Amino acid sequence: MKKTLAIITLLASTTLSAHDPYHSNFFNHSMLNKNFWSDFHQQFQQFDHQINKLQHSGGNIQSKQYFDKNNNNYVVEIKALGFNKSDVNISNTQNTLTIKGYKKTSNKKNTHSESSFSHVLTLPMDGDTNNIVADLKNGILKVSIPKLKQPKPQSRKIHIQ
Repeated sequence: MKKTLAIITLLASTTLSAHDPYHSNFFNHSMLNKNFWSDFHQQFQQFDHQINKLQHSGGNIQSKQYFDKNNNNYVVEIKALGFNKSDVNISNTQNTLTIKGYKKTSNKKNTHSESSFSHVLTLPMDGDTNNIVADLKNGILKVSIPKLKQPKPQSRKIHIQ
């Protein structure tokens, strides 16, 4: 009986220490690793893409997003027929890219027309925001975002208060 009690006590203490949340391997758990967060980021990018498709599906402005493996660039192409370079404004703030187009025309018969479009996209974490280039040819606006060799560091020290 004493041997059985000793074995049960030993097993109970081993089991309790294995589930200690302050155990040194707690934060190395597979759910808290880098791949978990990158999968999360990828899901949000796909969500943004789907929302943008829904927002612009009814208009005559069409866009597509893809990764150009040959040039190592993320690419956004927007069909902007009738727009000139001076009609389009592209800016990036932190992790968003904003593309806006506005055109107003009038003729001798006092006919006025206005056209506009707007796209707001989440930039990829490994996108080189300092070297984004855009080109407008034959009614297609092409924005290229070079991919960085290494992702931007996302780590910062947390101070204890």
